[in-house]
Amino acid sequence: MPGSPVPGSPASGPPTSGTDSATKLRLPTAADRLLRNALRVVGLEAPSDSPPAEPGLAAGPAIEPERKTLAAPRADGGEPQTAVPPAEPPGGRRGVDYEVVSKRRGPGTFGALLFLALLGLVAWTAGSRGYRWVQHQLDPAGEPTHEIVLTLPPGSSTSSISDLLAGQGVIESSRAYEWYVRLKGGPAFQAGEYTFRANSSVWETMEVLEAGPSRVAQAFQRRITIPEGMTVAQMAELLDETPDLAFGGQEFIVATRSRRLSLVAPAPLNLPDGVIDPAEGQLFADTYFVDGDTSAEQLVALMVDRLDAVLNELEFSDAPQRVGLTPYEALIVASMIEREAQRPEDLAPVARVIYNRLQQGWSLGLDATVVYAVGSSELTVELLAVNSPYNTRLFVGLPPTPIAAPGRASLEAALNPEPGPWMFFVLTDSDGTLSFSETIEDFQRDKAVCVELGLCG
Repeated sequence: MPGSPVPGSPASGPPTSGTDSATKLRLPTAADRLLRNALRVVGLEAPSDSPPAEPGLAAGPAIEPERKTLAAPRADGGEPQTAVPPAEPPGGRRGVDYEVVSKRRGPGTFGALLFLALLGLVAWTAGSRGYRWVQHQLDPAGEPTHEIVLTLPPGSSTSSISDLLAGQGVIESSRAYEWYVRLKGGPAFQAGEYTFRANSSVWETMEVLEAGPSRVAQAFQRRITIPEGMTVAQMAELLDETPDLAFGGQEFIVATRSRRLSLVAPAPLNLPDGVIDPAEGQLFADTYFVDGDTSAEQLVALMVDRLDAVLNELEFSDAPQRVGLTPYEALIVASMIEREAQRPEDLAPVARVIYNRLQQGWSLGLDATVVYAVGSSELTVELLAVNSPYNTRLFVGLPPTPIAAPGRASLEAALNPEPGPWMFFVLTDSDGTLSFSETIEDFQRDKAVCVELGLCG
């Protein structure tokens, strides 16, 4: 039972005087024990005349203390009284277990301290070596040497530039350059001819790019504008309709599957069943210039680089502290804001409704996620009941991935929701105006306006 004394534990009471002599004969002195423990910790074993004690057992052969009747003289001169023999401890043990517990406490403390000291030394050594290795990848030993002239073609991505610089000996590691630029942010450079120095650091190389080319590359360039709110499938259709490209929409989709995408807001390694496109939301909607030799892989790399640059500017890595979500989850919220709000002034309030519903454990109830799941904007009763992880009418929480490519304003709103108690919103004007409400009664009133205008079913 809780609180009951355990045999052999200090709660059972101290050993009686009748066991003290047995204890002194059977256990070594404190100094001997300390020496044996130290030898054992460093891998040596001190010689012993008796086998070591097992946990919870006495440290040697049982010694039965002699039971005697002790006569104590009486003050009145009468017959001496017979003393009661010492009581038998619970379990038949007589104090030796207390010494065993004490014996095993010492080496545990000493060994733990020594182990922690050794662990700290190993960690410091490994950390020091790791830091030196990383430092060497970013800034190799020695000064920059001879000049190297390179031409960076239009449509070059961070990864293609890093491979070119490392292959020509400008930098030490293409991987270190790519991670540094994508996580810390890099310069927007113009295609053309640049003069680098061999054995340069990453930051020295970036200074050259920031200064601009000595000769601008002259090449035919095709302008591609990816609208905000597009899905990956819609982007592929747009590329199929764009003339003079070296690739089509299917090659573009394959390219999104062949590489790790955002480093700032990475998708989970294992996405659940029912995911429509794992690359959704990780390609930034913007205008890009490519030439006839630009590949699908290069365009995807450009779009991912641009997304990470914007996410870094917005400090998306602070999403856990600002809105209580991972950067990827905040990216999902931004994609829903993009699809639900048409006017800039409605972005932050929509974000607030989403966060309020998540905090209250409500389903989000967003039609935009159902539209993404079924691929149709004309929602019927049957479609609204579709069994999909994107159906936020049925399932509580966020959908498993973004549902579109969010623009910068939606990304910013996802990190900065407007304060307010709203739990509902609905379209109440043909210009895209949304009305926000806290109670179901107010929502039903606003929805009646939406139905009357023919904006709701």
